[in-house]
Amino acid sequence: MNTFLNYITNTNPLGFFGTGLEIFIIIGMIYLAFTAMKGTRGAGIARGAVICFVVLFIFLLFIAKFVELKNVSWILEHLVGVSLFGIVVIFQPEIRRMLIRIGETASQFTGNINSTAEKEVADAAFNISKRSEVGALIVLERKTMVGICIESGVLLEARLSAKLLSTIFTKNTPLHDGAVVIRAGKIIAANCLLPLSENVDVCKGMGTRHRAAIGLTEEVDAVVVIVSEETGAVSIAMGGEIFLDLDYERLTDILKRVCESTHSLDDKDNTEELES
Repeated sequence: MNTFLNYITNTNPLGFFGTGLEIFIIIGMIYLAFTAMKGTRGAGIARGAVICFVVLFIFLLFIAKFVELKNVSWILEHLVGVSLFGIVVIFQPEIRRMLIRIGETASQFTGNINSTAEKEVADAAFNISKRSEVGALIVLERKTMVGICIESGVLLEARLSAKLLSTIFTKNTPLHDGAVVIRAGKIIAANCLLPLSENVDVCKGMGTRHRAAIGLTEEVDAVVVIVSEETGAVSIAMGGEIFLDLDYERLTDILKRVCESTHSLDDKDNTEELES
């Protein structure tokens, strides 16, 4: 026990306080990393990596040190440094997405949805729903910008209107597949790719279009209007949840609340109010 106390005192000038602060910072970094990857493809990999770390770098290293297996100890100690490079390579998409979200969120202080957007989007969604075998994904950007999705599509920078949205989502046209992104009353891009959700409970029985809408709202505070290609039903996704088969009045009402809201849709009270 005395040896352990001496080790803490000698390795940290602040003694127990410094050691506790280091532990707190490390735990905080791990928590932020898992929060950033929540709902992404890297979440499962991260869980497996943690298990491997606990087994290899803690349990096995402890045994190797205890029974004085010098070669095994040397290999495990050097693997720690190599694994840092492996983490950067394996989680490159998640790290890139996290940095983009931080930068985009920092540049936004107010909601981006134009006050007249709800009627144009609702009109377009129900015009599209009347056609046979035509689907749509309409993303309404809020506080967190979705630049990573815009990069995957075709830039338009066009004034928002129901007629233009209906035209974009015309079957067999170059831009009809993928999502349209709306920012501050403008159609910023079309033919955009969205990340698919891996939440089995929410996405059970749903197609790719609905999974993509849920997947985006799991990562950012955007709102996504979905028109089903198979049934023509109009739905909306927000905060990682989806509200299915809405009528025109219900969709307009939800979009109006979103436009007027100054809080993120992740806010519990706001989401519960919409669910009612």
